[in-house]
Amino acid sequence: MRAKRLIASVLSFALCAGAMPVVTASAEESVSAAVTMGVNSGIAADAANNVGAAAVTTTTAATASPKVTTTTATGNESVVTIRIGDLNNDGNIDAIDASAILAAYAASATNGGASTLSAMQTIAADVNKDGNADAVDASNVLAYYAYSATNGTLSIEDYLNSLKKQSPATTTTTAKPVTTTTTKVTTTTTAKPVSSTTSSATAVSSTSTTQAPVPTTTSSVQPVPSTTTTTAPVTTTTTQPSSTSTTTTSATTTTTTTVTLTTTTTGDPYKVASIKLSKTEIELSVGAGDISYVTMLPATADKREIWSCSDESVAVVDNEGWIVGKAEGICVVTVTSLSNPAVKADIKVTVRDPNKVNAIRLTKTDIRIPIGGGDISYVTMLPANATNKAEIWTSSDSSIASVNSEGWITGLKEGTCVVTVSSKANPEVKATINVTVTDPTKVSEIKLSKYEMDLIIGTSDISYVTMLPKTAANVDEVWTSSNPAIASVDNWGNVYGLSEGSCVVSVISKANPSVKADIKVTVRKKPLPTTTTTTTTTTTTTTSATATTTVTTTHLIQNINGATYVDGILIVNKTYGLSKDYSASALNGNAVAQFELMKKEAEKVGLTLTCSSGFRSYADQERIYNNYVAINGILKADTFSARPGHSEHQTGLAIDLNTIDMSFANTPEYEWLEKNAHKFGFIIRYPKGKEAYTGYSYEPWHIRFLGAATATAVYNSGLCLEEYLGITSAYK
Repeated sequence: MRAKRLIASVLSFALCAGAMPVVTASAEESVSAAVTMGVNSGIAADAANNVGAAAVTTTTAATASPKVTTTTATGNESVVTIRIGDLNNDGNIDAIDASAILAAYAASATNGGASTLSAMQTIAADVNKDGNADAVDASNVLAYYAYSATNGTLSIEDYLNSLKKQSPATTTTTAKPVTTTTTKVTTTTTAKPVSSTTSSATAVSSTSTTQAPVPTTTSSVQPVPSTTTTTAPVTTTTTQPSSTSTTTTSATTTTTTTVTLTTTTTGDPYKVASIKLSKTEIELSVGAGDISYVTMLPATADKREIWSCSDESVAVVDNEGWIVGKAEGICVVTVTSLSNPAVKADIKVTVRDPNKVNAIRLTKTDIRIPIGGGDISYVTMLPANATNKAEIWTSSDSSIASVNSEGWITGLKEGTCVVTVSSKANPEVKATINVTVTDPTKVSEIKLSKYEMDLIIGTSDISYVTMLPKTAANVDEVWTSSNPAIASVDNWGNVYGLSEGSCVVSVISKANPSVKADIKVTVRKKPLPTTTTTTTTTTTTTTSATATTTVTTTHLIQNINGATYVDGILIVNKTYGLSKDYSASALNGNAVAQFELMKKEAEKVGLTLTCSSGFRSYADQERIYNNYVAINGILKADTFSARPGHSEHQTGLAIDLNTIDMSFANTPEYEWLEKNAHKFGFIIRYPKGKEAYTGYSYEPWHIRFLGAATATAVYNSGLCLEEYLGITSAYK
């Protein structure tokens, strides 16, 4: 104690003289050197109330080397021991001490150099012993705090000396949990009798919010999961003789902490480490300019730039980074750091000529022409202000189709090829046309009136066929079903629903089997919900001399797309009509084909059948009917002329033959027709003696196509179509 008092006296004198030496105690005194000083009560008060440091209290702290500070009243003086780095004298060298150093350092910078630390704290703060309590000392304190928290055992002086021997590096250390235990501290006081009191000590700490920059080394303590267990059993024993009282307090604290220490050393703050650009791609027109703004990092670096271009025939760049397009093409402009040429950034530059063709638009991209025929697809060169819009035309196979310099395409033989138009000024820009050349005498396409059918089991439907081109010499059809058990099809295209399911019915050109069309057929047990369906029952009674036979037949009536089908047969009469926009536009292809066959058969026996009237539009029928009404009156006209929307001619399935008057009934042609028409799918639509059923007078010249199977069934029944289907024919 005498040695400590002697050192304190010397230090006290030095401090009074204005000097601020750094005093290091021997390691025998403590694991970390300490400063022991004798101070008056005023200085002690300074130590207890200094700016940026915690109050000095009598406490038990959890450190690598526990230390007990004892203050004994000796008149007007006290003895205070402070370890180097431990400014708040709480037994720990930690972030609070570093914060106090930084706060004092910042305050001295703004207060003309005056320190807010006490004399003892000033000595304790200068951990690197360079005569200054500054940010470097705070950084060292933080580094030591991290080191000690990861089970380091060196004193702060030894730790700092070990750092000097190491080369600068970035180190990351994850330490195992450290358990620090501080055991019993006993304080005995002899005084007058007092009441017995049990209390726990509370550490008082202060955190500074002012920090000074650390120039070269950054230390960070990263929080990791930690477990803290505190056991503080307190035992109080009180003895009360006449003049004394004894209080004994025992406290045990266990703390487990896991800390990750990261130390980073920065490079040259004046050397560029990276470059950021506002744009990495630029599109320019020839003659136009643009710029990509540059950011050199870090902010303290030398920001001088070097600009260069990979192809100055496409674009040029000046010393400020302004890029100007010279000619159409692509190049790369590069900005490089002058202070660190290894650091650079690139800009992709695309230059376009606004007066050069860059796209071609065509009016047609697919053309179908017959052999010997021709066609053209008109061209638009873009942009509209392109100076050179000249075209180059080529054919991939000039033996199939040739093309002239104006783009006119001529078909030479059957096949396909591609015709290409290119920009003469910019050959890379082009557009293509798919060309199909057909033989006008061969079927090259088949069109159908419907491509889907929904049938009820037991019903039928038909999709009318058009073979193209109309000049085809052979329009014979071949019909097939992918599953005849679900739906079958006859030679005339009548599709019959047989069982529930789906299949595909196809029609193929007999002359050109590569050409076909498909119908998706769905057969159901019940009618579709969206189809209007009516069921009618017809009872027929036959009486003979020996017996009476009654036959009851049920018929299915459907309204599909505005047309009426009875048992799958399209019906048009006075009861059932068609809309103005019904889809037929010509005689049905099947009907025409079968009529031609029938005509040839008649010719073999010296008879002539000609078509005098075939398809009629709604407007045609309206004109014809109104003329008859004007001449004969409406009642008479209704007996032989259909109102618009109620004529079978609008379906494309009806034909008027030869002479359209009653004289035709007395010709050999009619006699042959009456016996043979059903074989080709036709019936005499308005037969003699059936006027009450058909609603029209007898017309021997008017035939209707039903398909061979249905026409034969109607012929064999001896009934007209209305009787056969159990329907009426009367205007409502």
